[in-house]
Amino acid sequence: MEQAKRQQAVFVAKLKEFLAIDSVEDMSTAGEGKPFGQGVAEALEYMLALGEQDGFRTRNLEGYAGYIEFGQGEEVAVLVHVDVVPAGEGWTTPPFSPDIRDGKIFARGAIDDKGPALAAYFAFRMVRDSGLPLSKRVRFIIGTDEESGWLCMKRYAELEPIPEIGFSPDASFPIIHAEKGQINPLLRLDERAAGAKCDPAPARWLLRSFQAGERGNMVPDRAEAAIVLAAEAGDDSLVEGLVSDYQEFLARQGVSGRAERQDGRGLVLRLDGQAAHGMEPCEGRNAGLLLARFLAGQPFGGDDRRFLELLSAVLYEDYFGAKLGIACEDEATGKLTVNAGILTYKQDEGASVHLNIRYPATVNADECVQRLRQAVASLGWKIDRLRTSSGHYVPKDHPCVLTLQKVYEEQTGLPATLLSTGGATYAKTLKAGVAFGPVFPGKEATAHMKDEYAEINDLIAAMAIYAQAIYELAK
Repeated sequence: MEQAKRQQAVFVAKLKEFLAIDSVEDMSTAGEGKPFGQGVAEALEYMLALGEQDGFRTRNLEGYAGYIEFGQGEEVAVLVHVDVVPAGEGWTTPPFSPDIRDGKIFARGAIDDKGPALAAYFAFRMVRDSGLPLSKRVRFIIGTDEESGWLCMKRYAELEPIPEIGFSPDASFPIIHAEKGQINPLLRLDERAAGAKCDPAPARWLLRSFQAGERGNMVPDRAEAAIVLAAEAGDDSLVEGLVSDYQEFLARQGVSGRAERQDGRGLVLRLDGQAAHGMEPCEGRNAGLLLARFLAGQPFGGDDRRFLELLSAVLYEDYFGAKLGIACEDEATGKLTVNAGILTYKQDEGASVHLNIRYPATVNADECVQRLRQAVASLGWKIDRLRTSSGHYVPKDHPCVLTLQKVYEEQTGLPATLLSTGGATYAKTLKAGVAFGPVFPGKEATAHMKDEYAEINDLIAAMAIYAQAIYELAK
């Protein structure tokens, strides 16, 4: 621990540089060698440059991933990622201008995953510099697409062999040995079902557009809808009445928002919710579903109503998939969860809903998908695109798990209880990989939230733990 503390000043200086890189995926700046955009490529190069300066072997794998390594023989892996989720709005200080307050460093990526990644790299270097004999090669693997589609790890596996054991510093301490699988469907209105149900009364309001969310694995914290009073619906007093109703709704829900008049008979409604990680949707306030809840109480018709009804009557506060017919749980990882991450409607383009479903590690994904297809079909929707990833489970008595338990208990004096998560980390790419820190028990986890932060002392403590862990796994 003392050696880690001596690294603190240099570590914090480097961390501020690293966090200042806006490494949100940006396909508008993608190109050869930077498949996920300029910022992500800069963050990858930042880490590889540190490795080169420190005399390690490094390799950039076409911008999809990279690695830093030393030693010979069978590999032990430390897997990190440099991409971050969109920052959103409402930060106390700019999300890519790292700010230290009360021993905490605030920035997007501070805890997910740049802060832990850099702490693990410093630990990696400490082990090499210690001169202690190792019998294995240690490879520090850097991914670039963890917050989106994991194409980085797919390409890595095509270019390099995947190690069998290791850890990812991208979750919580003590040790996460089981992770849920994911089902990521994009739902669209089924044109074959259009008109199947006649509206009992003509629509008073028309939905021009609706938008909430930027990533499937985040709870949307902002939503906006543009609506207009139908020509035959009545006079402008109805517009003022809706504004009043909306203000009362916001007050009842305890959230902020506003309504703006547009061209006399039009309105733009905005609502501010609370962001959270998609693995725990109940920890946030989904701005899109809340706004749809209000709008569904108004007389809309046709596709407008079908879109709003899915959001308000099926997805609203259905965190565990009961209304979709997919609720399930297991002892290892708990209940299935559903996050409605991206909600979009345009009058001339149609509707889409991007769900992020995290299912228990021991549940059959195909059966879950089949039940989902049946449920959405009965609602007049279809699955347009689908991406899945399997769950992950490492037995409690595996040598990797036992070794990391020993390290954690020696470093902290606390019991190394085994945990599971709804999150997905690079650990699941390994046969026997686990997620290992950096959030200590009882501490707030701020990943994907505004004002994301990491406690500097906790990162230093994690650095010491990671150094011993790397040595014990590779000695």
